[in-house]
Amino acid sequence: MSNEQYFCDYCGYNSDSRERCTHCGKYIADLHDNPPQFIPPLWGKLILRLHDGTEAKQIWTELAEIWRAKVEVTRPHKPSQLEQFHTSASTVELYGADYMASIMREALGARGSVEFQELPHEQMPHRPKSQLPRPPTVPRNKR
Repeated sequence: MSNEQYFCDYCGYNSDSRERCTHCGKYIADLHDNPPQFIPPLWGKLILRLHDGTEAKQIWTELAEIWRAKVEVTRPHKPSQLEQFHTSASTVELYGADYMASIMREALGARGSVEFQELPHEQMPHRPKSQLPRPPTVPRNKR
């Protein structure tokens, strides 16, 4: 048995076997023969719609917790959007990456739908850059 380790994309652990993960048991040989290509995420507008708005508050609270864990913690430089979830409406509009659409779609399940619209970088909201305070001016005769 060799000391070589193989990374398992399914569970995130290293495996001693190239064929099958020694941690989760999944078949991983095809992952090393055909590694997935890196695709940069697309950024745009996420529109979350509920099919039935009777439990809107509860559903939005659940999704807000998922959004906080996935986006607010990992991307603090982006403007916070948690206040968008404090509504009883059946639609919420957010700005984020395409991978967040799949996470939200999975969390919503059959209770609603998620639509993703790609936007140019200029239309994405950004936190304004902080500017340093201007240094105090010194009168000419004191220089």
